[in-house]
Amino acid sequence: MRDIFFLGLLVALQLSIFIHALFIGSYLSGKSDRSFRGFLVTTVSNFLIGMIMLVMMMKTPEIIRKFSFKPMMVLESGLVFFSLLFVKIRITIRIIRRVLSPGYYDLNFFGKKVYRPGIVKKSELAIYYLTMPFTLFTGAYFLANIFFK
Repeated sequence: MRDIFFLGLLVALQLSIFIHALFIGSYLSGKSDRSFRGFLVTTVSNFLIGMIMLVMMMKTPEIIRKFSFKPMMVLESGLVFFSLLFVKIRITIRIIRRVLSPGYYDLNFFGKKVYRPGIVKKSELAIYYLTMPFTLFTGAYFLANIFFK
């Protein structure tokens, strides 16, 4: 019973940390009160879940010896992979919207579209390419453990 409860706490902690990172990103980009409150709630929940797990590990250290962390690594790699994939899809959609918007292109003498230089922002390009290795590594690990086991 304790093993299942510990596993549930571990999964809850992983999801809470993931949601916490999303709230950090949301707060840094928008500075809204909702994302700040979510950041504070996930901070408290991370602390409480971590403390409960710490007390459990101090009282019964056999839990750690029995537990295999490979399924957690698969779950974590899947979360990271899908979050990075979501970021890449959002960036691609933003760029496509700018390509289709008449504010980002002019027509030349022959009637062809000439795109303005600001259609792809440097920060979006940097995020897209710098996260590519992490997306490929986590995706390969996740998919290999899910389909080729």
